[in-house]
Amino acid sequence: MHLAEVADYIQSKYGIEASYVDLAGQTLAAVTVPGANESFALLLKKDGRETVELKAGSLAKFLAAQSAFGPAVFMQDPAWIRVDLDNPALNDRFFYKTLDSAYQSSRPLEAAKNTAEDRQEHEIYLLDDEGEDFQEEVIPKRPAFFKDSDFDRLLVEKGQPVIPEGIKQMQESYDYLAVPRRESNFYRQGMLMANYEDDFAQMVPINKQRPVYHDLTVDQLRSYFSWRTKFRQGKYKPAPAAYVYLLASELVCQIGVKDKADGLRQLRLLFAKCVEQKDISTSWQEKHILQNYLVYYGFALEEIRPDFEDELMRGEVYHNLLSGEASGQELYQAICCLSSYLPKNNPLLKKEPEKFYELLAQVWQEVRLNPYQLLKLLVGEKTTLPVEMFADTVFFSLDPVKDAELILGPGLVYRCQGGQWSNEVYWPSGRQRQLLANFMHEFDRLSRQAFKQGRALKEKDLPPAFKQAIVQGIADYQEILIERARPKVKINLAILDQIRSDAAETKEILLTEEERQLEAEEAEKITSESNKQVSESSAAEEKMTEDIDETAASGLGLDENEEQLLLALFSGQPYQDFFRQRHLLLSVVVDQINEKIFDEIGDAVIDCDGQKAEIVEDYRSDLADLLGIEEK
Repeated sequence: MHLAEVADYIQSKYGIEASYVDLAGQTLAAVTVPGANESFALLLKKDGRETVELKAGSLAKFLAAQSAFGPAVFMQDPAWIRVDLDNPALNDRFFYKTLDSAYQSSRPLEAAKNTAEDRQEHEIYLLDDEGEDFQEEVIPKRPAFFKDSDFDRLLVEKGQPVIPEGIKQMQESYDYLAVPRRESNFYRQGMLMANYEDDFAQMVPINKQRPVYHDLTVDQLRSYFSWRTKFRQGKYKPAPAAYVYLLASELVCQIGVKDKADGLRQLRLLFAKCVEQKDISTSWQEKHILQNYLVYYGFALEEIRPDFEDELMRGEVYHNLLSGEASGQELYQAICCLSSYLPKNNPLLKKEPEKFYELLAQVWQEVRLNPYQLLKLLVGEKTTLPVEMFADTVFFSLDPVKDAELILGPGLVYRCQGGQWSNEVYWPSGRQRQLLANFMHEFDRLSRQAFKQGRALKEKDLPPAFKQAIVQGIADYQEILIERARPKVKINLAILDQIRSDAAETKEILLTEEERQLEAEEAEKITSESNKQVSESSAAEEKMTEDIDETAASGLGLDENEEQLLLALFSGQPYQDFFRQRHLLLSVVVDQINEKIFDEIGDAVIDCDGQKAEIVEDYRSDLADLLGIEEK
């Protein structure tokens, strides 16, 4: 479109001639309604570009968001908008309607034309009370927004076809005040055009990637609806990606479908034809659209699961690794799906695979039960993510889903609460790839070393806590193997009581009076000493517990494990069994204590070589004072 056409339209429709002047490095013409104080349009030429600025009033912010429209530049007034005439997305009919609206809004009431045509629209004839002749009274009618223009006449003059009535009604149905405007208007217009058919000869390209009807020219609309007609007739024709996007959007909105099953059938057919004809790549959106459709419209599980095969397999892998329910072989198969390093050449795996799987399960149990969430760092965790249904299309529903739950499998659950969808899934840790690969390498290396099989491997970088878990798991499994190798003694429990009775009777017969007396004295002595030891131990334990001031420990942020280690170190009591029972790493607990007390002492108060810990003698008295311990 050119300014000359716009000027001719203004001249022929309103009888206003546009006169251009040079101002501020550009040529412009201000168009003003006779009798009005302000202009309603500016025709601008600058640097070969032609634009029109229109006074749109309260609708400016809505109009400025349309294709080829934008905020005014010259007027710098929020009530004005700009129209780029050289923009290929400009809808000529929409532009002229906007121009008509600007003119009508600026027209003074007293300037209403007194033509025969206007009288039909604007005049009412009143009869006076005395029955005299008719008296005319002109009552100006308030201009309607987007009153029909002479656009069809202009099209005929240009030799262009008139817009089909169906498309014209669709365009006129657009509601600028609708919320959400883009989606709700697409749905409204789509329902109007659900059964529309066309036979337009041209295949007009659409440059916009994700358009709605409102973004398209008349030719583009006719071209799309003609293509859709052929598709419904079973005559698929390769088309631009925007055509596929529009049709997919219609189908997910249930536009032009008998029911949800018919919509699914058409979606599958559409994507299958795209692949078959090697038309365009829809793989980036096809999967998500189909999955969202199946979930949103509540299809049966047996119909849904084939489209979620990859997600279900992934969920099963993570479930086996995180749940603690998988066998050693299942664990290894799951690790094979995630780790870039696999111990395929491990001698134990080649010679005795069952032992290898048992060993892996034992090591993995050490990692899983570790209180410092080693498994979360190594693999990942279950989490809940928000889901935007049909994000790859334009979607709107008059009756949206409010609440729903769909459990597809372990680690794959869809939920809707108050219209907000979410997906419960397993999510990998940020360091999973490298950490898991190094973990499996060290498992391979240390297992070879422990069982003295195969060639030695070069050590990989792995945090000490993970290496300790591998070492402990291997040691535990070796104990299991030793226990299995011990000869089993079978005892006939049926005659055990008789044997005990006979032995006691024989012993009683053989004992002399003096031996009986000695035995009784020895038993009494053992009982007395045992009771004394228990009493002393309880007193010592009670004293240890009382030795640390609870307020002081709380102020330092010490937990139960850290308090117990400090008590043991001050009293000289063993702590190894305590740490083994709770699956604690001595070095980790020592580091935590040193970190929490550093601000008070200014240095590490406990030395640790990984196997043994002791209080630094230089800080022993300071530490005792800090904890409220009285040493003798």
